[in-house]
Amino acid sequence: MYFKSLYFPSQDVKEVAHEGLRKVLTHQSRLPKELLQTGLRPILTNLADAKRLSVLGLEGLARLLELLTNYFKVEIGHKLLDHFRIVADPQLLLASSRLPPPDNDNVAKLVKLANIFHLLPAAANIFLEGFVNAVVQTEAQMQFSTRSPFSEPLAKYLDRYPIESVDFLIGKLGFPRYLRTFRSILQAKLAPHLECEFASRTSVLIRRFLLGPEAQIIPALQVLGDLANLIPTWFSENEYVIDALLQIWNQETAQPEQSAVIDTDVIERHTIMLDIFMQCLKRTPRVDLLFDILAAYTRNLGMDLLHVTKFLYDHVALSQDLMFKRNVLMRFLTWFNNDSVPLPNKMYGFRYLVTPILLAHAANSSANVDLVGPDFVNRLHVMIWHPETTFSDTDDMFKIELLHVTTTLVQYYSELLEDARKDIIKCAWYFITTSEDTLVKQTAYLLAARFFAAFQTPQKFILRAWTGLLRLPHSEGRTQLRQEALATLAPSLPRPEPGESGFPQWAKTTRRLLAEEGLAQIIGIYHLIVKQPQLFYPVRSLFIPHMTNTLTKIGMSNSSSTETRLLTIDMLQMIFTWEEQAKEAKAASKSGDNDQVWQTPLPFRENMVSYLVRLATLHHEQAPKIVPKALSLLQMMVGPKGWTDVTVGLRFFSRALELVSYESAISTFVDKCCRLS
Repeated sequence: MYFKSLYFPSQDVKEVAHEGLRKVLTHQSRLPKELLQTGLRPILTNLADAKRLSVLGLEGLARLLELLTNYFKVEIGHKLLDHFRIVADPQLLLASSRLPPPDNDNVAKLVKLANIFHLLPAAANIFLEGFVNAVVQTEAQMQFSTRSPFSEPLAKYLDRYPIESVDFLIGKLGFPRYLRTFRSILQAKLAPHLECEFASRTSVLIRRFLLGPEAQIIPALQVLGDLANLIPTWFSENEYVIDALLQIWNQETAQPEQSAVIDTDVIERHTIMLDIFMQCLKRTPRVDLLFDILAAYTRNLGMDLLHVTKFLYDHVALSQDLMFKRNVLMRFLTWFNNDSVPLPNKMYGFRYLVTPILLAHAANSSANVDLVGPDFVNRLHVMIWHPETTFSDTDDMFKIELLHVTTTLVQYYSELLEDARKDIIKCAWYFITTSEDTLVKQTAYLLAARFFAAFQTPQKFILRAWTGLLRLPHSEGRTQLRQEALATLAPSLPRPEPGESGFPQWAKTTRRLLAEEGLAQIIGIYHLIVKQPQLFYPVRSLFIPHMTNTLTKIGMSNSSSTETRLLTIDMLQMIFTWEEQAKEAKAASKSGDNDQVWQTPLPFRENMVSYLVRLATLHHEQAPKIVPKALSLLQMMVGPKGWTDVTVGLRFFSRALELVSYESAISTFVDKCCRLS
């Protein structure tokens, strides 16, 4: 009854029968021959012909082998292997591959056949080559690229014979299909004994396939990468691995910048080695490895290094281990002084290690322990700020990173720079005056602005920096960087002394540049004024006439863009705010001082209102972004609480009504104007 029930369709019945037969065998070591023959005859009969195989029958055979291994001869494996090859016929597999998994009877039979091999008698290792070959070929025909239904059955078999299995794989390391099958098993952690045996062969992989004459670098790296991910203690138990990998890493060369051919092998080698290096850094305190990784940024590989950058930020700059970050910074100083290290590598050292560490530490308000001290600053002083060290022969990117790290130190660690401050400002002026690259100049100006904010400086230097920034070509470099430098410099500008008459020199210089420079420079200065309204409020009488007279040029010409038109609205909004501020100041002042509060003359205010009406009724693609803002500001200007002395006139209504095709804007405009009137 137990034997027959092993082939019953119900899973519960089969499990109960299996358990009952197991208990029988615990009390009776050997079954009577007649009973055994009767129980095994159905499955052995079906096993004689591949066409008679069934999923239920193969499951029953597996259960019998689990209980009665000693009753079977190992030669049954030959028959099973033959059946596997027959069922795995390429044409049958192709036909069955079109079926959904639940209806795929051929694949189910193959999986059940594969699941029997690990249950065969101990000598079943003789089938290793044939069984693995059959599974690998089947997976290839079915185009599996990752873990397949055969991975678990094969893993059970390989895990039973780990030594023989690893020996076999080492012989097949250069064959991608075999490597894929074995790696799928390792990555799924299905064979712990196989994994341990692979780990014990690490030295063989290094000596024979990574550095030896039979080099199979990519396959060896793939297996080493799997071991690094799977075994936390692997790096500490095999310290020589990273040194061997660095030999390969340092032999790699930069690719031609204009090369149209992408060497996929080079990219794959770098990708795997970088992953191994990052795993090593997570598990060991190897600070030196950080600087070797930087070489990847210099080799023009055409590969995505964003994950490496994120790792460096997370692992180093955002690390909570203060001692580790100190070690990185001090190691950087030694590494930077090494003449054999290329300058591009040093540049990326600034960009991805030093500057992020300093910024992250400064941003951490809870950091109550100093990250760097006088020793670090003094060594850095000699290396990069000393007058004899100009780096004139370096490229612009290196100069920018050098200026960035200096700016960070000046902004957040100025108390440590007292002895170096003279050389720092000399360094900034050197790059301002000698560099032909606008971006380098902008970065140097930002450093100067940070310096003026941190240290007392003669006014002539501040004015010189202010003028130089305003004169920089607006269309070149980075507008945001230029604006940041100007905004940083603004608080340092000299203010007029009490009782002093006339406008400050910086304001007169700015106004003169508006008259001398082209439209691009004018727009840049207007952006600055809009972003610094309180700075320019006391000197607004210098600028408002020019601003109102150039509104049409900026917002109504053929070259006007959405950005410039929005800028004009921001300018008018700022002037309106200034007027409200002046009105409040006039009301609060003594009667004898009323004339001291300057207000925008009526003709200029009428020009502004007229411009807004024209802008609100102008045909252009970006009107939906501009018209609502223009109308809203117009409502404030000519409303009951606005400029009541400004008369718009019927010409604005007629102008609006002429544009009948722009119905929505007209209706909104007319509605608001009617309510205002």
